[in-house]
Amino acid sequence: MPVRGTLLVKGARATFVQYVSILVTTFALLLMVGACATGGDARAATVGSAKLTSGWALRSATGLADAGDVISRVGYGTAGWHPVTLPSTVLAGLVDNRVHQNIYFGQNLKKVPDLTTQKWWYRGEFKAAASGPGQAYWLRFKGISYRAQIWLNGTRLDANAVGTLVHHEYDVSKLIRPGEANALAILVTPPAHACKDLSICTVDWNHEAPDMNAGVWGDTILETTGPIALRDPYVRTVLPLPATDSADLTVYADAVNATKAPVTAKVSGTISKAGHPTITFSQNVTLGAGERREIAFKPLHVKKPALWWPHQYGKPELYHLKLRADIDKATSDIKEIDFGIRQFTDYRKSVNGTSWAAYKVNGQNVLFRGGGYVWDLLQRWDTRTNATHIQYVKDMGLNTIRLEGTLGNEELYDLADRNGIMLMPGFVCCSAWQKDNAWTAEQTKVAMASLDSQMRALRHHASPFMWNYGSDEPPTPAHLATYKNIAAKLHWQNPTVDNVATWSNPDAGMKMDGPYVWEPPVLWWDTTRVGSAFGTTGEEGTQAPPPLESVQKFLAPSDQWPLSDAWNFHAGRPSTPFDTTTHYDKAIDNRYGKATGAADYARKAELQNYENTRAFFEAWSAHKYTRSFGTIFWMLNNSWPSVQWNLYDYFFKPGGGYFGTKKATEPVHIAYDYNTGKVHVVNSTLTSRADLQATATFHTIPDLTQRHSTTRSVTAPANASSEIMKVPAVGGLSPTYFIRLQLKDSSGAVVSDNLYWNSTRPDELGPKSDWHHTEVKTYADFSGLNSLPANPALAASATRTSANGNETATIKLTNTSPKNLAFFVRPEITAGADGTEVLPITYSDNYVSLWPGESTTITATYATRDLGGKPAHLRIRGYNVPTKSIPIS
Repeated sequence: MPVRGTLLVKGARATFVQYVSILVTTFALLLMVGACATGGDARAATVGSAKLTSGWALRSATGLADAGDVISRVGYGTAGWHPVTLPSTVLAGLVDNRVHQNIYFGQNLKKVPDLTTQKWWYRGEFKAAASGPGQAYWLRFKGISYRAQIWLNGTRLDANAVGTLVHHEYDVSKLIRPGEANALAILVTPPAHACKDLSICTVDWNHEAPDMNAGVWGDTILETTGPIALRDPYVRTVLPLPATDSADLTVYADAVNATKAPVTAKVSGTISKAGHPTITFSQNVTLGAGERREIAFKPLHVKKPALWWPHQYGKPELYHLKLRADIDKATSDIKEIDFGIRQFTDYRKSVNGTSWAAYKVNGQNVLFRGGGYVWDLLQRWDTRTNATHIQYVKDMGLNTIRLEGTLGNEELYDLADRNGIMLMPGFVCCSAWQKDNAWTAEQTKVAMASLDSQMRALRHHASPFMWNYGSDEPPTPAHLATYKNIAAKLHWQNPTVDNVATWSNPDAGMKMDGPYVWEPPVLWWDTTRVGSAFGTTGEEGTQAPPPLESVQKFLAPSDQWPLSDAWNFHAGRPSTPFDTTTHYDKAIDNRYGKATGAADYARKAELQNYENTRAFFEAWSAHKYTRSFGTIFWMLNNSWPSVQWNLYDYFFKPGGGYFGTKKATEPVHIAYDYNTGKVHVVNSTLTSRADLQATATFHTIPDLTQRHSTTRSVTAPANASSEIMKVPAVGGLSPTYFIRLQLKDSSGAVVSDNLYWNSTRPDELGPKSDWHHTEVKTYADFSGLNSLPANPALAASATRTSANGNETATIKLTNTSPKNLAFFVRPEITAGADGTEVLPITYSDNYVSLWPGESTTITATYATRDLGGKPAHLRIRGYNVPTKSIPIS
């Protein structure tokens, strides 16, 4: 029987602005693990780990007569095969070899044939590390989809390695050729279409990959140890809540005996952190022949621990665990991880007659706010991509990423740990995962092995705050009981839920009632409505077409306007409610004025995205801990260039939805309730703010005449929301008008500045509603924005500084017009005067509006290399501000 486990190594420290140093660190790590890292004396076995990434080739099994015992022999010829670098799905490998080209543009994806009707060979050669006394060699596979035959040096290791999310491990000590070339061959059988296997699925939010993401998608690792190997180190942390001045730590790890005789090893460990005392511990362990057993160390008491906190709550402090197994003073294995001392707990609170799941971290209430993450359609990622996702989430003021079946990107977990981003993992909906009442015996085994593998990979991380056993529907009672037994056996320290949809399970604690298409901002605030901001939601959201500059990258000009079949092809899956953007388009035409072309549609879409995501997160935040406890926006990003759900698009271009979210989740924020006219101040930090002053003013359009002003003194308690005023009915307003909310501190410095465009004919919802849509009876009239006078008097300047391969541009904008507003102004750093925006990039603020005489300073951070050798320019555009470009000094 193969032994399953996970390889857990200390991840590289990473942030978006340090991606260059990430790459350097990662390269150094690969050199380190590939080398001989011996301990003890010269008799020690070689201890190390190497990812088998290069020297691979891919081809269809169709027409190839040779079997695995031949293909897996050193020197076998692969002329005519496609060279690939692992990990790689089948389709990713074919795209890299230009068999299928430009598949994300237009409707080219339709040209790719069904790749699941045949099997696929992966073949690679690698040199194994030299042998030492008691040497053991292990092959570890972190992801093969869906099933495979695995051959090494002419011998079959496994006739049926099955399960996309299952980790597979093999003791290959008797088959490996130490210090010489070795050959590995993997015959992959793809998953079935329509998510009929327990594989990775995109359900209705995206086209299925033509290969269903078949292939060797996870890391393939050759690990070398002595007779005893260590697996899955983990530190369970318990705080004496409500006190947090100490912690009890229990260290766990599995030990595996690779020999046919009993072996005794000393397993010792250190827990360290700069500025804190180092903790040491050890015990002797005797394992029988071939035995694998969990080791548990006596609890360790830590005084005054440095706690791990989510973003906006504090620093995400991490400790380092190093475990070592020694036999007769010779090192047999070493494993290292980072972990956080923190404790997530859950509780229930009833709202509108339903019991909702709510969460605390280290005894403090935490409102999880995040988005649903999905990986690339070809299941590709790299360090920079992972770092950008984490940095964008953090920059938007969010604290959570939901992983609905998108499990296995362990570098993303490391980065989440280091940046204080919580993870919400679980299995996917609407697929074989959810139809467990019809599972075969094999599928049941695969599901349980998948949970075991994925929990082992996640459990030592600080960032996961819970686990979802099911998505839309709970597992059957028998399967749920087995799932929970696995979690208990693994000492899973975080809360769990059976599923995240009260429509299928009244006690789920979370809802998934939609909507999934565009709705007006009032919906989020009207808590009598399905989908509004009450309780706890596993996901809901709204359509969000990307900026025009992104659309131009994947649609031909003729497909950009009028909206075409190619546009719809980049919406949701065909024959679903999401295969067009009809609801969204109708709202633009009725609220902002009928779009006249691609550019006009895009400028209005940016407004609509901004106001909607801002209202979404404002409503959830304003009701926190009284009526709302956590929300996931559907979606965070897209798996390919899409005109549907996202907070930022496939190309990492931040748009209206991104900056609306960033505004709503700023640390201390003033917000307007579209439903009641109430004004709230939300403090998302653990520090209270006193001596604040809030002002609400109403202005007509286009002349900015002030019709009303109200001021209140405000104290913003820590980690709380306060209702501070209700604005009255105001007369004499134009059909479209502005509400400006400002929050200032005692020195007069602006803490939060928030501009709303509103209408004397507000959006009104109709009575009809279903799981993805609530009808709109009346649309607001925002056409008055089109009457704002053109304002060419916006002065702009920018300077930049460079360090470590990155640049920071400091942008100053001043509205020198004596009477006209500069509305919805978008500064962008571009590569050249007429180039596109430098991506990825973060801004301290964006889509700003400046009253006459007002100024603001914005910083932008990006990588120098993304200028492509061109000079950096500042491009300024706005809803009523003409586009101009200036060089950055």
